[in-house]
Amino acid sequence: MIIVSLIVLILLVPIASAYAENFIVTTNKNIYSVDEKVIVVGVIPSDSPSGYAVVIQVTGPDGKSCAVQNILPAADSSFVSRPVKIDCGLGQYSISASYTDLTSTSIFTVSSSQTGAGSRLELRMIKNVVMQAQEAVNARVQELINANYVLPADVVDRYSKGISETSLAAQAVDFGNAAEAKKQAILAIRDFRAVLDALSSDRLMLFEQNAEQQAGTNSSAANITETYNRLQEFYYRLEDLASKNQVEKGREFAIAASLLASSRQMIDDGNLQGAETRLAQVNSLLEGIRAELFSDTGAQDKKAVASTANSTDSSDEANRLANVADKFEQRAVTLLNETSSNPEATAKVQEALSLIARARSSIDQQDYDSARESLSAAYKALNEAKDLVDGDHGDGSNSSSSSSGANESEKNKSSGNSTGDKN
Repeated sequence: MIIVSLIVLILLVPIASAYAENFIVTTNKNIYSVDEKVIVVGVIPSDSPSGYAVVIQVTGPDGKSCAVQNILPAADSSFVSRPVKIDCGLGQYSISASYTDLTSTSIFTVSSSQTGAGSRLELRMIKNVVMQAQEAVNARVQELINANYVLPADVVDRYSKGISETSLAAQAVDFGNAAEAKKQAILAIRDFRAVLDALSSDRLMLFEQNAEQQAGTNSSAANITETYNRLQEFYYRLEDLASKNQVEKGREFAIAASLLASSRQMIDDGNLQGAETRLAQVNSLLEGIRAELFSDTGAQDKKAVASTANSTDSSDEANRLANVADKFEQRAVTLLNETSSNPEATAKVQEALSLIARARSSIDQQDYDSARESLSAAYKALNEAKDLVDGDHGDGSNSSSSSSGANESEKNKSSGNSTGDKN
C-alpha cells in the first residue's frame, strides 16, 4: 500500500523541516515486492549543526545489515536516498537513520505478493520509451554539433527542458509513482519531437538562409556605421576650419548636425535604407561647405600676402604685449598664494587673471588696443590685491607706499612702451 508519493513527500519535507523538532525518517511505501527498490526520505531538525551526512542502515528480517548509505541533507534539511536494493529475504525490515548524535527509525515490509506486477511493467515501459526518445534527440544534436552547426537558442532551450523532464520521469519511476512518471514522460516526448522537427534537414536549410540574410544585414549595418563615423569626423574638421578662418557657416553646420543625428537614430532602429539616404545628404552638404571654405581661404591668403609689409611691426607689438602679460601673470600667481586668508584679495587676483587671459586673446586677434586696456585693468586689480594683502600682514603705510611706488614705476614703464609703440 502506497502511503504517499515521493513527489508529495518532497513538497512536504521543506514545510516539515521549518517546524521540525524531531528527526524523521520513512520510506515511499509500506510494502514492497521482492524485485522493488526502496527510497528512504526524511528530515533532520532545523536547528541541527550543518556539514554532516545522514547515515542510513537497513536491517533485514534476520537482524543482519542489508544496506548502508551516506546522504548529505539539502539546504531545507530534507534528504532522499538513492534507490536501495532489498535482497535480504521476505518479512519486516527496519531502517535506522543517524545524524550526529540523533537517531530515528522506521519499518517496511517485503512481500512475495505479485499484485503490483502490472504497475511495475507499466513503469518500466514508460522509462524505456522516454529514454529512447532522449537517445534519438541526443544522436541528432551530436550529429549537427560534429558538422559545426550552431543550434538556435530556442531549440537549445527546448532540448534542455526535455532532458530535465526525462530526469523527472525516471525519478518518478524509481519512486513507483506511475502518474507522475506518465506526466513527465509526455512532456519530455513532446519537447523532444519539437527539437527533432526543428532540426530536420528542411528546417536547417531555412535556418541557414535566414542566417545568411542576417549576416548580410549585419554587413550592411557595419558599412553604414562606418560611413556615419567618416562623415562625423569630416563634419568636425570642417567646423574647426571654418572657425579658424572666421567663415560663417552656422546654418549649414546646424543642418548637417541634424541630419547626422537622425541617421544615427535610424541605424539604431534598423532603418538602414533611411540612414543611407540621410548620410548621402550630409555628404553632399559637407562637400559644398568644403568647396566654399577653400575658396574663402584662398581669398584670405591673398589678403595676408598684401599685408606682409606690416607684419613685422605687428609681430613686435604682439611680442611686447605678450611679455607684459607674462609678467603680470607671474605676479598674479605669486599673489594668489598669499591671499588664501583674504577672500576679497583672492577675488581681485582672479579678476586680474581673467583680464590677462582676455588680453592674450586680443593679442592673438591683433587687437592691440583692447589688449592694452585689459592689461591696464589687470595691473590695477593686482595693485589693489597687493594693498589688501599688505593690510592683512600689518606692514603699514610705508610698505604699502613702497610697493605702490614700485608698481607705479612698472606701470609707467609698460604704458610708456605701449604708448610709444602705438604712436
